[in-house]
Amino acid sequence: MMSFVPGGGPKSCNSGCLGYGTCAKICPFGAISVVNGVAKVDPDLCKACGKCLEVCPKKLISLIPYESKYGVACSSVDKGPVTMKFCGVGCIGCGLCVKNCPEGAVAVKDFNATIDQDKCSGCGICAEKCPKKSIVKL
Repeated sequence: MMSFVPGGGPKSCNSGCLGYGTCAKICPFGAISVVNGVAKVDPDLCKACGKCLEVCPKKLISLIPYESKYGVACSSVDKGPVTMKFCGVGCIGCGLCVKNCPEGAVAVKDFNATIDQDKCSGCGICAEKCPKKSIVKL
């Protein structure tokens, strides 16, 4: 129910993890823990059953291939100035990652970067060019 509270919960980011551990509680493999209010997945324990996806109140969890090299550590869909007001590392949708990806694997939709893991070669240029460091090595 916290996801329906004005502001989306106790944190400034409306698109951030609430940190209540619903996903961790449902994970039958113990692959998810909440660290500093954010759910973290242990890829060695995760079996991609998808139960966490079903219970995440903000639909922040997604399954990506185990071999993936880079991911976007932000789910914000707010415009850049709004994101920057509340978060030092949130994606601002600037598009530098898109312009610099030699494989065309990165796109920005709703002011947030996404990586097409089927196209990504793992070169890391998108992460290097990201001014907010929202794209991280996995």
